[in-house]
Amino acid sequence: MSLADREASPASEQGEKPPKSSLLHKLRKRRIIETLAAFIGGGWLTLEFVHWLLVDHYHFPEKSIDVTFVTILGALICTLIWRWFSGREKPRKFKLEFVFITLVALITILLDINLLLHLKGPESETFPTSRWKNSIAVLPFDNISPEQGQDYFCDGLTDELITRLSKIKDLKVIAKTSAFSFKGKAIDIRDVGKKLNVATVLEGGVRKAGNKLRITAQLINVADASHLWSDTYDREIADIFAIQEGIALAVADRLKLILLSEEKTKLTKRPTENLEAYNLYLLGRYFLYRESEENYKKAIGYFEQAIAKDAKYALAYVGLAFCYDYLCSDGYMAPREGYPKARAAAMMALKFDDSLGEAHATLGYIKLLFDWDIPGAEAEFQRAIKLSPGSVDLHIKYSLSVLSSYKLNKSNWLRSSASDS
Repeated sequence: MSLADREASPASEQGEKPPKSSLLHKLRKRRIIETLAAFIGGGWLTLEFVHWLLVDHYHFPEKSIDVTFVTILGALICTLIWRWFSGREKPRKFKLEFVFITLVALITILLDINLLLHLKGPESETFPTSRWKNSIAVLPFDNISPEQGQDYFCDGLTDELITRLSKIKDLKVIAKTSAFSFKGKAIDIRDVGKKLNVATVLEGGVRKAGNKLRITAQLINVADASHLWSDTYDREIADIFAIQEGIALAVADRLKLILLSEEKTKLTKRPTENLEAYNLYLLGRYFLYRESEENYKKAIGYFEQAIAKDAKYALAYVGLAFCYDYLCSDGYMAPREGYPKARAAAMMALKFDDSLGEAHATLGYIKLLFDWDIPGAEAEFQRAIKLSPGSVDLHIKYSLSVLSSYKLNKSNWLRSSASDS
């Protein structure tokens, strides 16, 4: 066959399909590709909207995502069927696409109904229970005082409650640093329970005006966001310790914790009877946790003023010990200057109150990092945990001390090995 004959012969005789009959041409003509792209993009955005807004924020059931996905998939199949059959040029008496679209729509509806009927209930009503049956996070109490500069008092109340509750053996109390990470944030109790792995949350507010106090407190069950207990205290500031005792005992009662006589004594023990000393102590704690050389020195000043008001104020000595310990740990003060001062303050604290776990833990750190006395440090940390068994802070410090002692032992072993060789 000549070249001219080949050019004149139909494309079908040469084994080639005309471009108009190709599958890709049909897909383009019937806008199948554009439809797929639109559904992929739009469907993804819809699923993200349902997941992040409806499920995560408004606590719709998790299966809302499944229902949305099935509905989008059914709509996509129906649209593709319509596009495919409507693109045919030949006239048809019977439109098969109506049968297919009706069938797909029915299947989609039945699947959605089945998913909806098997819902276990709204997500807002249930939450996975913490593996710690008796566990609590004390969130920073809100400052609703008309006077400015009362944050230190609210933070101090929260800190005192954490310290008191951590003395209960059968109660796990989340560390202050973790609880205070939620300060000033709009939060959902379920998010707190999930992030901190606790079964209950204690929160409240403080209104301080002159010598008048109004403190609200509520204990919330994370599993269903229900109130286990709540109360309002309208008292004089002189009753602040009685309020703390009342809240701590109410929490123990609502959680059905059986308190030993020793634990009850610790919960109701008053650190000082001097309100001026107590107020200065709270100011010292406020600056202590603001982690800078200037704030540590401010805290030292307030703790020393508190001790001047009450020379037997053991917690104020603990605060001093913390300040010198942190100044050394953060590199603001030479260990040979700071650690002896921290030791002296901790020893004074234990002289007036040997039941302070924080003082024993500070001594443990000094014995480990300054004296290299690993057995002595171990004994102090064990004593601290025994006195405040529910304190996550003390358990963290103890674990860090174990790691440090391991490094010291390894370093000593390497030195001795090198000298032997």
